[in-house]
Amino acid sequence: MKLDFRKKDFYDRGGLLDQILDTTFDRAMIVDKECRVIYFSQNSQKMSGKTSDEVIGKRIDELLPNTGFKKVLQTGESDEGIMTLMDGSMGIASHIPVFDHNELLGAIGIVYFNNIANLKKVLAQMPQSENQVYEDVYHSISKKFGTYTFDDYIGESQMVKDLIEKTKNAALSKHPVLLIGETGTGKEILANAIHNFNSNTFTNEFVKLNCSAIPGELLESELFGHEKGAFTGANAKKLGKFELANNGSILLDEIGDMNDKMQTKLLRVLEEKEFERVGGNRLIATNARIIASTNVDLRKLSHEKKFRMDLYYRLNILEIRVPSLREHITDIPLLVNHLIKKNKLNIQLTESAIDQMMRYAWPGNVRELRNVINRFGVLHQGATITGEMINDVLMESPQQEVTVSQMAQSTTSMTLEEAERKLILQTLSSCNGNKSQAAAKLAISRSTLNRKIAEYELNT
Repeated sequence: MKLDFRKKDFYDRGGLLDQILDTTFDRAMIVDKECRVIYFSQNSQKMSGKTSDEVIGKRIDELLPNTGFKKVLQTGESDEGIMTLMDGSMGIASHIPVFDHNELLGAIGIVYFNNIANLKKVLAQMPQSENQVYEDVYHSISKKFGTYTFDDYIGESQMVKDLIEKTKNAALSKHPVLLIGETGTGKEILANAIHNFNSNTFTNEFVKLNCSAIPGELLESELFGHEKGAFTGANAKKLGKFELANNGSILLDEIGDMNDKMQTKLLRVLEEKEFERVGGNRLIATNARIIASTNVDLRKLSHEKKFRMDLYYRLNILEIRVPSLREHITDIPLLVNHLIKKNKLNIQLTESAIDQMMRYAWPGNVRELRNVINRFGVLHQGATITGEMINDVLMESPQQEVTVSQMAQSTTSMTLEEAERKLILQTLSSCNGNKSQAAAKLAISRSTLNRKIAEYELNT
């Protein structure tokens, strides 16, 4: 790949080329054919902490000893999709020669860092036949990198700040990490971030496995691989997830659903750092970093003899509880703005809409919030979303149905109205009379709660 420019456009600054490089890439620079920097993007200045004056005119090999610019200028051939470490962050770099007809002018270097997730999406949408290089790049970064970093876990509340700090500290260790939290709280984001944050793992494979999605009899083969002929259908040797994740990370999602046999085998891997393939007799060493996640209480399961207690204590060295959205409800405005910008939605929310969202319990957590925002983005393009519109959607939530069902089950000797009155009183009592908290627990709006209080003549 090469680029063709007129010499004037290549050397003149402030034009369209500079604008593209400033707005599209995490870092970008241009060097002339003598390897001297003639352009240093605004994002490059921010990330490196160096000003343009400190870099322009310097030889690139003095600034970056291992840069690919020199080879590209010598050969006139580009190098693309090169994994590179700069300022402590892993990125994807490309160096592209620039010509004016047959005259080599210099080269452009571009790097993706925090936008790797976006790059993956862009590459995935490209026609497979269009560019084999980019197919290889996509395969490489999909295997090597987690999709998310800690920047993708949105929140400014103290609870979220404490969570991120604790998880970063855990990421830098070599011990297993256990993430426990309700569905939709962002456990997978944190798992990806842990892998990317640790300099010993982020350049190696990040392998994911959902323990609840694979039948127990197949899970052993998925984790540890199998030898040819190990069982019917095993026509060739297969590498398991632990082997693929060696020196990297393996995410065992929904580990609470793992059967007792596999729990025993996993305990051995944690203790001995070795395993055997199914049908094999050779011990294989592994240095994979284990990240486990679950939405169930493993401590409770272990006391109920439904999960091995010794495995639980081996996993919970670094146990991190991921809070539900209702525990950091003040982050909702920030999350809403983030989701609207990220998905480029043409909607606006009124203060009453945000207020209504902050009064809701969010049983599906951030995933449910994301779905609600996307729903409005699709069905109400260009609209201003009001509190009433939010309330109508939230009242369709399964949480509301569960609440009514729970009330109905207690109506053996009372009417539904009497059961509802009792439930509201109990909830208000448990919240010490705080109507906002009570409404959130009941999954109804505060205005609806006030109406019910007046209707039932409750003394609050």
